[in-house]
Formats: sequence, structure tokens, C-alpha cells
Amino acid sequence: MINDYTQASRELALVNSPVDAQRFNLSVSRMNVPHGHLASDEEVIEKCRRCESQLLILRYPTNRVQLANQLALSSEQVMFQADTLVYFSIDLESKSVDSKSTQKSNDWNFRKADDSDNNEIHKLSEIIFEDYPNHYRANSRLRLADIRDGYVEWAQVGLLDQKKLTVIVEDRSANKVGFALVAFDGDLAEIELNGIHPDAQGQGAYSALLEWLLNHLAERGVKKLCISTQIQNERVIRAWIRSGFNLEFSLNTVHLMREN
Repeated sequence: MINDYTQASRELALVNSPVDAQRFNLSVSRMNVPHGHLASDEEVIEKCRRCESQLLILRYPTNRVQLANQLALSSEQVMFQADTLVYFSIDLESKSVDSKSTQKSNDWNFRKADDSDNNEIHKLSEIIFEDYPNHYRANSRLRLADIRDGYVEWAQVGLLDQKKLTVIVEDRSANKVGFALVAFDGDLAEIELNGIHPDAQGQGAYSALLEWLLNHLAERGVKKLCISTQIQNERVIRAWIRSGFNLEFSLNTVHLMREN
């Protein structure tokens, strides 16, 4: 969640990712450098150098403008920037809740998903994330089908997580056309995954989903809602801005690959 990048720990954490490792048949580690972390660029580079995984996924604040160049010059791994992630948020404390919009909005109905929706979530996420531009797709060593399947698994695991909320979007004929997966941390919430089927895009479903979520989460006592995407995803970013979201910060994602 967003706290991974806003709450600086004393040490940089280099974490193995067994889920990614099994999916891509590579040893994979991750490291996030939070905003305001006291580690110097040189310390970040040294931590990366000591990582023995075949793939290290590094995320760091874009204001560390020299880090990528220093990594390229000093790293023994093949290094490339895979994406730029932007985080947006909205304050819900002053949100006036419209009780009607927490049930439906014009041509769209919304409801909390349950286990019986697993197959539909699988189908929707396969289609929605088939061509989603993300940092994995920048890496030619990773199979596109495996990348898509990762998002499908994320959506299905989230559906079964009692601490998270999955919302289904339905049209007037009760066809399931989209969904959103929301995680919680106290009075903070983050939309982890969301999307609308391509056939239903451009008809107001996504904006209606955002408005429903804002009302529902404010009603639940959530004070702040966050969401992130790749910077090139301009269409969805414009939708967030129209709904009142503001830019929080941006992160660069770098892949460092070992040949072994």
C-alpha cells in the first residue's frame, strides 16, 4: 500500500517475492525506497549489488534524479527503468455522503462481491488486464501470459480476503462489466485493482464506480482514499482528477537482472 512509500523504516528492506518467483520461474526480490528515507544513493546501490536474485524490482522516489544513472554505471546487473508510478489520493473526511449513490448510479448497479463471483472476477480481470501497461511488460524475459495471470490471481486472492472489499459493477441487464478491489489500513483505503470491460468503456461506468466508492468508503469512516497507476495511463488519471483526486507523489520502477 501507499504506506510502503511514506513510512520510512530504519533499514532498507530487501524482500524475496516467492509469488513472482514461481510465476516467472526466476528468483525475484523487491526493494522499496520510501520518501524521506535517510539512506544515500550509494547505500541503495550497495544494497542492490548484494542482492543475489535473478530479478530485483526496485522502486524509489523520482526526486532521486541521479540514482538511475549511478545504478547503470556501477551495477553488475543489467538495469533498465520499467515504469513511473504515480499515486493519487482524496480526502474523504469532508465528503458529504449521498445515500442513493451507494446503491446505484444511473445505468450502473454496484454490490459487494462474494465467493460466488470468483469465475466472473477471473473472466473480467483476464480481459481488463490483458494489455495493461505495467513494469513487468517492460521486461522481455517475462511472458505476457504470466503477467496477465498475475493480475488475475491478485484479483481472485483479494476477493477471498475478508479484510478487503471487492465491488462488482453491473449494467441494467445485470451483466458484470467491471470491478474494484480495495484494501484497508485503519482509516486509510487504497484501490489496488479496478477496471471496466472494454465493451462498457466510454459510457460513464468508471466515473460512476469512483463516485460510488467515494460515498461508500466515506460512509464506512475512511478518511483518505489512495490509488496508483503508470504515468502513461492518461485516460484513467483524467478520470481521477475529475473525481477530485490529487497527485501525491511519483516513483520510478527499475528492474535489475542477473544473467545466471
